[in-house]
Amino acid sequence: MFLEMSFWFLAAAGSVFLLGALAGRKKPAAIALPVLAAMVLMLLLTAIFDNLMIFAGLFDYGTHTLSGLRIGLAPIEDFAYAACAVLLGPGLWWLFEALASRRKGSGHSIPPNDKA
Repeated sequence: MFLEMSFWFLAAAGSVFLLGALAGRKKPAAIALPVLAAMVLMLLLTAIFDNLMIFAGLFDYGTHTLSGLRIGLAPIEDFAYAACAVLLGPGLWWLFEALASRRKGSGHSIPPNDKA
C-alpha cells in the first residue's frame, strides 16, 4: 500500500522538479551533479538514522502495509520521503523564483511598506 503511494508522491515531486527546472531555465548539466549529490546524501542519512531509530525501539512499522523490502531495518518506503524532499525543494524554489521574476518584469510587484 505505502509503496504504491510512494510512487505517486515521487511522480508528483519529479513533476514539480521538472516544471521548476523548465521555468527557471536550468541547464541539466548544471543541476545534475548537485541534485545527485543531495539525493545520495539524503538517502544515506535516511538509511543510517532510520536504522538507528528502529534499532533503538523508537518506532516500528506495521508489516501489513509495507512491501517487505528493507535496507537494514528500514523499510524501502521510508526512502521515498527523502527523495521527494530533494526533488521538491529546488523544484518549488525555481517555480517561485520564476513567478517572482515574471511579476517583477510585468509591474505587478508588491509595493514597499513605507509606514514602518
